[in-house]
Parts: sequence; C-alpha cells; structure tokens
Amino acid sequence: MNLPEKIEFKILSEFGLEGLYENPNKYQDKLDLLRRAMVELSQGFMKRKFVESIYSDAYFCYNFPQNFQKTMITIKKLFSLYNITKFDDEINILDIGCGEGAGMFGIYYYLFQEGRRYKFSLMGIDNTDIFLKRCKNLGEWFNSLNGGIHLELIKGDAFKIIHRINKEYDFIILSNSLNELYPSFKIQMNFIHKLIELLKNYGFIIIIEPALKVLARRLMELRNNLNTLLPCLHSKPCPLLKNRSEWCHQSIRWTPPEYMKILNQKLYRRIEYLKFSYIVIGKERCQNRENSERYSVISKVFRDKGKKRCFVCTDEGVVELIRLDREISEENKDFDAISMGDIIELKNPTKVKPFSWRIGEGTVVKRLDF
Repeated sequence: MNLPEKIEFKILSEFGLEGLYENPNKYQDKLDLLRRAMVELSQGFMKRKFVESIYSDAYFCYNFPQNFQKTMITIKKLFSLYNITKFDDEINILDIGCGEGAGMFGIYYYLFQEGRRYKFSLMGIDNTDIFLKRCKNLGEWFNSLNGGIHLELIKGDAFKIIHRINKEYDFIILSNSLNELYPSFKIQMNFIHKLIELLKNYGFIIIIEPALKVLARRLMELRNNLNTLLPCLHSKPCPLLKNRSEWCHQSIRWTPPEYMKILNQKLYRRIEYLKFSYIVIGKERCQNRENSERYSVISKVFRDKGKKRCFVCTDEGVVELIRLDREISEENKDFDAISMGDIIELKNPTKVKPFSWRIGEGTVVKRLDF
C-alpha cells in the first residue's frame, strides 16, 4: 500500500524538496527544521494540546499522507464489502474539521481512480486560516490534474455552520476532528443525528480518530445506537465494550513515502503501520457482499510455542483463532500475513469451543487486501 506518487511529489514541492532523492545531504537544514517541528508537534499531542496550526508544515508532511491513506483504506473497504451503486452525476462531500483536506480528497481520489467519472462538490469546514489556505491550494492542484472539482471552504464553528446548510451529501467525513469537537466528554447524539439528516438516503458518515483507547471506546459506544457498516460486519452489540480494557482499533501495514523514511532517520519512529480507530455509518442499510464468512481481526497475531493465534469479532462475540504450526497449509497460509484491522474470509474452521476456533490444514483463510 503506497501513497500515490503524484501526491508524494506534490508534498515535496511544497517544501522545495524536489531533489531530495537525488541528493539528500543538500537538504539537511530543511529536514532538521521539519524534524524539530515534528517533535514539538508530537509533544503537543501527548499533552492534549492542539498545536497543528503552529507546526503546520510538519503536520502536513507527516500526517497528511497517513490521514489520506486511512481514508482511502476505509472507503475501499466500504465499496469492497457492500454493494454501493446509487450515486447521482455529482457527488457531494462534506468534510468537518477538514484541515488540509485529507479526508475529502481521500474519498475523491479513490472514487476517481476507480474510474467513477463523477463531478465532485466538496465542502470543507475549519476554523484555521493556514489549513484552509493549504486545502484550497490542494483542491486547485487536484482539479488541475483531473478536473470536475468544485471546492467550497468555510471558516467558522462547525456546530453553527451545519445548522445553516441546506444541502444533502453522499459522504460526510470527520477525520481526526471529532476529538476536537468533543475533546473531553461523550459525543452528543443530537450532533450525529443532525449529520444523518444532511445525508442523502444512501449517504455515509465516516469518522476516523487516533488510535487512543478513550477515543476508540467512544466510537464503540456510538456504533451500538446507529446503522454501523464498518468496522463491524454484524449488527449485534459491540462485544468489546463489556471489558473496560478492550478497544477496537486498526494497525495496518503500509509503505511510507521515501521522504518520510528520510525524515525518520533521526526520529526512530515506527512509521510502517497506520494506526487509527474508525466507524462508518449508513443512513440506510446496505446489502453486504457475502459477509457471513468474513470477520474483523481485532488483535495482533500472537506467536506461542507450536502455534499462532489471534482474535476476531463475530456476531457471537470475540472468537480466538488458533493454528498449530504442524497444520500450516496452502489454504491457510494467509494467517501469517494478517494484522490488526484486517478483514479475513474464513471457511471450515473447527469450532472446538463456542469462542475458540481451530484452523486446520483444510481451513481456508484469505486476507482481503485493502
């Protein structure tokens, strides 16, 4: 999974780093400046301070690619797992707390690259000038590549603005912004219901949050009261909510762009995984594509003596999958490649106990690639 090359080089051009790959030493001063800002940004996050606008360059070069890819993964899962065909000629996308637009541009880019030739009406709401300026520039750049984009950006209070909107949307996305709207208390259902009112009948709300326990559990609580399509593939209550120590989040391997690897040479961060929590809400029920044998992986794969195991979420509850080393086969070899957040197809497991299934030589395990 790679960031599209055009976007990678657009980011490099924003900072005058076009020749970075040919001669990295030439740009050490710029790189060190970005690294110092990234450290300050990280420390601000740990202290629950919203310092993105202060270190906007660092946020853009480090977080935009990740947030863009998180959106791409989420929207691809939605279209891969459900039969979604009802769209008008123009797709309307509302991005609340849009920042630089990684959310709405991620949706747009996925739909466009899949050959879906629509016109796109994008609206972004944010209260920070520097983010809106960069979002505007990116929107103009995307439009210069492919055309078909109308972008409207509004500065102000999202709570007030959504009550003035007289339009229906195919997608409403909140990417790392719900935490800023509700930083220290429960998400208000009247806010979510207002967003649902703004959807077309077949529209979707996508909420992506950082992979933090408190934020993930808020989404887990939210999903029990709504028509949730992802990450859950069933409509039963979330089984993880029973245990306060449990939380549902994603940890998905990707290939970071080369410039991020160069920046990371002195930071030593683990950047090979995209970590986040998310929820996709539909206004109407969608027909899923044979999801009865598909399950969400909600843990890493544990390596024990003579076996591997992980946990998946089912409509019966949390189930432990166990595969003995002596039963590795061509049919189940994908078990070695799965990670937290993956969707797998599972055929013919042996149900040793209600919540313990064994993967034998004849069990088919298929990791779905998003």
